Amino acid sequence: MTMPAPVFVFLVLGFQASADVTYRSLYQDGVDAYNQGQWSGCYTHLMDALQDYHKYHQEMTQCWKQCRYGNGEAGHFDIDASNFLQPQYLDMASAMSECFQNCRVSKFPDRTDFPEDSEIDQNFEDHSLYDYLQICAYKSGQLEVAISATFTYLAAHPGHEDMTSNINFYRSLPEAQDSFFYDREKPQFKLSYSKALDSYKKQDWLGTVRHMEESVKLYYGEVQNCLALCNAPLEPLKLERMLRKISEAAEESDRKRILRDHWSKILECKENCRTKLDLLENGSILKEHYNYLQFSYYKINDIKRAAGCTGTYLLINPTDESALFNKDYYSRHHQATADDFKPRTDAVQYVTEKNKDALLLQLVRHMRTEHSTHRSFSQDLERHDDDTAPSPAASREIFGARSSAFLKELNDFRARRGITEYGGSETSFNSRRVAADGVIGADQCEQLMHLASVGGASGNMFRGATDYERFEGFTVSQAAELAREGLVSAELVRLFLEASEAGRAYLAKYLNLKINLMFQHTELVCRTALDTERLESNKPRRPVHSDNCFIQRDGSCLKRPQRQTHRDFTGLLYLNDDFEGGDFYFAHRNSSEQVTLRPKCGRFIGFESDDYHGVLPMTSGRRCMLATLYTFNPATQDLARAETQTALRSSSTVRTGRVTSRDFQLLLDRKGARVSLAEDDLSGSQRVAVDSFTTEDQCRQLIRLANMGVTSDGYESARDRLSPHTNYERFTGITVSLAAKKIIVSSSAY
Repeated sequence: MTMPAPVFVFLVLGFQASADVTYRSLYQDGVDAYNQGQWSGCYTHLMDALQDYHKYHQEMTQCWKQCRYGNGEAGHFDIDASNFLQPQYLDMASAMSECFQNCRVSKFPDRTDFPEDSEIDQNFEDHSLYDYLQICAYKSGQLEVAISATFTYLAAHPGHEDMTSNINFYRSLPEAQDSFFYDREKPQFKLSYSKALDSYKKQDWLGTVRHMEESVKLYYGEVQNCLALCNAPLEPLKLERMLRKISEAAEESDRKRILRDHWSKILECKENCRTKLDLLENGSILKEHYNYLQFSYYKINDIKRAAGCTGTYLLINPTDESALFNKDYYSRHHQATADDFKPRTDAVQYVTEKNKDALLLQLVRHMRTEHSTHRSFSQDLERHDDDTAPSPAASREIFGARSSAFLKELNDFRARRGITEYGGSETSFNSRRVAADGVIGADQCEQLMHLASVGGASGNMFRGATDYERFEGFTVSQAAELAREGLVSAELVRLFLEASEAGRAYLAKYLNLKINLMFQHTELVCRTALDTERLESNKPRRPVHSDNCFIQRDGSCLKRPQRQTHRDFTGLLYLNDDFEGGDFYFAHRNSSEQVTLRPKCGRFIGFESDDYHGVLPMTSGRRCMLATLYTFNPATQDLARAETQTALRSSSTVRTGRVTSRDFQLLLDRKGARVSLAEDDLSGSQRVAVDSFTTEDQCRQLIRLANMGVTSDGYESARDRLSPHTNYERFTGITVSLAAKKIIVSSSAY
């Protein structure tokens, strides 16, 4: 109901507002005229009110953009999670407010007063004004305005009974033209988008590109205009009131609460701007821009731009399978390079700012909740209050309650997978640290160690190896490349993915997460001891460190973007224990050793990425593990992993090697499936029947996909074989290759 109106150029010639005549006063005059049945006066006043409202807000938008980030005495600095509640923000806010006021006075020198928003403003924002306007326009003989005003109100309030009746009445009038039925507040980018869709339906690919490029440019401009108006809490009267409250606050916590509420208004407004403008009946209008563009560029054989739009689409939706398939298609069949898939600059800026604001809003909302307590899973692993640094990952909005029902569910989860808690202690249930055994089996450990040793390639995640060690490792994408070169089997790469997923799934389950825990980076790493004679026995191989901040001399940890602050949790899944040294340990804030854990095959250790930890020196042998970083932020998840999974699904490599019963059970558990008939029931050791392997929705989608295929016998190529189908059946089907062609030809735009 309260949808803020976009900045819109609304032209009515002949009106000039004065100091005493503003959109607020004009609106009130229009309503008064309506109540008195003075239809012509009502129509004129409301039209003039709309003109002044749009002109005023258009100018205010420009003022906020001109004064963005305090182009005054306070100068410019970037707002981030480290300073948005600090005093320097207030200096910037004051400078920005003063700049805005000077700009506003220069734009409207005749106006002596700028009152705060009122209920009248709400009638403009949610388009309720058009209820009055459509009646007054109709009574005044202005049929086009009457119809378009009704249409505009109905667009903001879909399903409104009276307005639906009115629009049906207008459609019955012989003098009502189709061109009268339009939304007077429709943003310009949507008009261009509609033209692009018309061109697309006509297979006018050049026209689609022209209008869609125009639309996406206007879209980003519309977003910036909307975001600019979210600075309204910095208007002089509002800011003065907030500063007075801060000065009167007795406690620091009260001052931060006032700032928190202030930021909440700004950030929630920005979130609403992006949500409102990106809203499309069947998804995201921003994504669809790049979806249509990539296909249209493909149709005019501009592969470089098609690839760029595909990369931009994946920036916004990294796991979309159709886009990942298209990327693979352009790479394989049109030699598109990595540079060709680089996302567009305006999209990168949009996503970066969106993620930054989302992080700040998350922090503001976390401040409203009580942080959950860090409790230990054993006396040795206990994290004392003086050892705990505040972290957004401590919010109850992220972690579910650890009730008795949950603990039973957790135990059932462990039992199904053969996982045991490290030390067998149930005191671990409320910790942000977890250690467990049996996450993967011995055969899986052996195969993964073989994978690590095949190429001897240098990894790109863990540095700090000394002169006494050799480093070997693979990322997921590097392992996939080895499979493409035939150096390892696709089965090993699948195992890599499945083993790391087993660790992620257990960590997410153990923590009882209410939000999705995503892969940010995964690497299979091994360290081999070399010159042990010169090794200082008590010197750690890697000094005490954190995975997302810089440890300072005073024991604090400084957050900086270059330290990968988007990492939320770390997981280590060990593959062997036939080495000496190399033990993992958690550390106190003074870097002293807190508790040591010995690696072994299938042992998993998970912890918050800001937790202090280190590794004891290797003295002999080779130590291997899967090291994984996890994130809650979708924009920072590992795209290479999703691409590898897609490539493996479409791979023609035959899976060799026997699948163990434990592996099979894990697969069934992940899908929520069960074995209904097995070997003895089906008279064969390699036979099995499984129920619930796909959901009903997936079945319906597959049926729709089959109906997109061909209707035939299906065995035309087998000339020397009899058809298994009778004259009483019709065969409809689709091959994987044909389905793939339909994806690239049709795209999800259809």
